[in-house]
Amino acid sequence: MKLVDTHCHIYLNDFNQDLDEVLSKARTAGVEKFFLPNIDATTLEPLHRLVIDHMDVYPMAGLHPSSVKEDYQIQLAKIYSYLKANSDKIIAIGETGIDLYWDTSTLEVQIASFKEQIRWALEFDLPLVIHSRNAFNEIAEVLNPFRNTGLKGVFHCFTGDKEQAAWIVDFGFYLGIGGVVTYKKTTLPDVLKHVPLERILTETDAPYLSPMPHRGKRNEPALMVETVKKLSEIYSKTFSELASITWNNAKNLFPIAWR
Repeated sequence: MKLVDTHCHIYLNDFNQDLDEVLSKARTAGVEKFFLPNIDATTLEPLHRLVIDHMDVYPMAGLHPSSVKEDYQIQLAKIYSYLKANSDKIIAIGETGIDLYWDTSTLEVQIASFKEQIRWALEFDLPLVIHSRNAFNEIAEVLNPFRNTGLKGVFHCFTGDKEQAAWIVDFGFYLGIGGVVTYKKTTLPDVLKHVPLERILTETDAPYLSPMPHRGKRNEPALMVETVKKLSEIYSKTFSELASITWNNAKNLFPIAWR
């Protein structure tokens, strides 16, 4: 049984004191690969250091929509330089997208940043890792002109409805599913019954969004087993079957040396 955490921020300060232990617990739980989305220019160095120190950790390059401010062009320039210098290591562009939960006043620059990072994904033939919060329609509007261009990727931390899920699958994207699927009031289990398992990726978003029964505590990759258990129930698969299928899904999307 092999698991892959396709989205975790284990380079953040939350893990400074016990990162080796966190990784050891995750590996014991079956997590063999860890994919790290970037946040902004300030996180490039700790992310890169972690990649150098661990063979099973893989970097992405992107500017998170919540970090898109007046200086976003400067941020993008720094991140693009890192992308070009490390193009043999980068496995995706992200995380990028649009977030209108915290601030709607930056929508215009968020769209501009998102479009630029879509161009990077096409230039380097890399998957796009999309953050969407209170902004599905805006993101769909940006993406629609890129249909049939070869653009590929995943909607990270999908929590939308059946119609949104159908749009994502029709475009050819994947749905990243994490701890939210285990919450009591979530509608995700009903939505996912209409989504092919071949379009599902497993993730944690650690240190955020811990699954039940750990909600409210720091999330970490080892806890992804709770998400996989829940997905196994939803899709009427054994844990091993679910792990194998989602591993192959990640293998189909992310350009790394798989074994």
